[in-house]
Amino acid sequence: MSKLRIFLVISLVIVGVLLVWVFIWPMVGGERKYSEVQREGLLKTADGWVLQLDISNHEGDTMMYTTDVVVDGKSFTESFAVQSGGIYTYIHHINSSGLTDGKVFVTIFKEGEYAPFEQGTYYLKKRE
Repeated sequence: MSKLRIFLVISLVIVGVLLVWVFIWPMVGGERKYSEVQREGLLKTADGWVLQLDISNHEGDTMMYTTDVVVDGKSFTESFAVQSGGIYTYIHHINSSGLTDGKVFVTIFKEGEYAPFEQGTYYLKKRE
């Protein structure tokens, strides 16, 4: 074999190893260390809406969370703990009779952090 072919084969092997390392290794190794909202939903009911959030904890330790839901300027705050690997289902009922502009802001914080890890805005339409 010529030196050029040997160099080409070695280069291809190195590129293959690097591709495997870049794409496969991060998926296999390590445990997730974050919190997330796995599912969120806004369900229409006869007299309003139901906001549902499934908050999961992958931090490796029990974590405290605070949700702040603001409906038309009125704030509703709740704190709760989620064990490591656990899921907490947060439910908030929104009555359509007291709705004015229909803006709903949702913010979720982890204990000790000032920046939220999840936030969102819903715009609800009052039934005529």
